[in-house]
Amino acid sequence: MKNQYFGDVGDYGKYGLLRFLAKRGVTIAVNWYLTPDDRSSDGNIRGYLENDKNRKYDPDLFDVLREMNNQNEKNVARFAEREMIPGAIYFDALVRPLESEQTLSLTNKRSAREQWHQQALAGCRGQDLVFMDPDNGLRAGAPTARKDAQKFVYASEACSFYEQGQDVVYYCHKGRRTDSQWKKAKRIMRESCPDAAMLGVTFHRGTQRSYIFVVHPDKESFYRNLLTDFLKTEWKECFSEEPVDH
Repeated sequence: MKNQYFGDVGDYGKYGLLRFLAKRGVTIAVNWYLTPDDRSSDGNIRGYLENDKNRKYDPDLFDVLREMNNQNEKNVARFAEREMIPGAIYFDALVRPLESEQTLSLTNKRSAREQWHQQALAGCRGQDLVFMDPDNGLRAGAPTARKDAQKFVYASEACSFYEQGQDVVYYCHKGRRTDSQWKKAKRIMRESCPDAAMLGVTFHRGTQRSYIFVVHPDKESFYRNLLTDFLKTEWKECFSEEPVDH
């Protein structure tokens, strides 16, 4: 997540989903996977805020996002202060260290990421569900020293939240993947965390955005029922079930 993306149409769907879950009793920790802004034009689909017909999905959320957009408040911390996701806690440390990556050795890059992750584990502890919101999605294995590593959740990181007793949902998108590549991408967590139950929904406004749930087996029916109910709300026009291969 970058602050520059805040308020994009994807955020409307994302926060709408999290608000629905929270109102149904799920306590949520949001790990923004926050990265520094850049000069790209990504995350700039905000025309939906000009059309009152879009309020019907979640009027209170819509009004807050429109107000913040009108005030040019592109800041996740300011959104957190609004308490729009009932009972949520937030972890907003930048994924990568502030020092230039070129000044760090390979070992220190990995150490900095692991230190950040340990802080995230502690900062999100105690909530039922950890939402992971990287720029791009999920990558297999453990973090590497690749320049774009900060833009991804790594499977080992998602598994560590699961192993400390929390359920997980992470953001990802199909992008330019073929259907077979997309199916393979969705299998990453199945292979990395084989004991978990997997569920998913996809938001179809703007670019395709999917949310993959990695939950403990005894919670599978609970989350499945929640997502079924969610897809019966006004949001059904924007979301669909996302098959996750077993």
